[in-house]
Amino acid sequence: MKARAVICIDLEIQGGFKEAAKEQEKIELAIEALVKDNPNVTHHQVDVKERRGDKKVDITQMKFRNS
Repeated sequence: MKARAVICIDLEIQGGFKEAAKEQEKIELAIEALVKDNPNVTHHQVDVKERRGDKKVDITQMKFRNS
């Protein structure tokens, strides 16, 4: 069976892109530690982007497509 785990973390970062890059690095290291010895993980990826507004995302309503 194939499955996808979706994790959403909203951040409030002071200091701009340099601080956002530091936060992304911390998240990447945490995810790497989480999946390191798990043979079930075939791929993982982290992407930090600017977001607008205060509305919280509902990950159960997200749609994903493969290109």
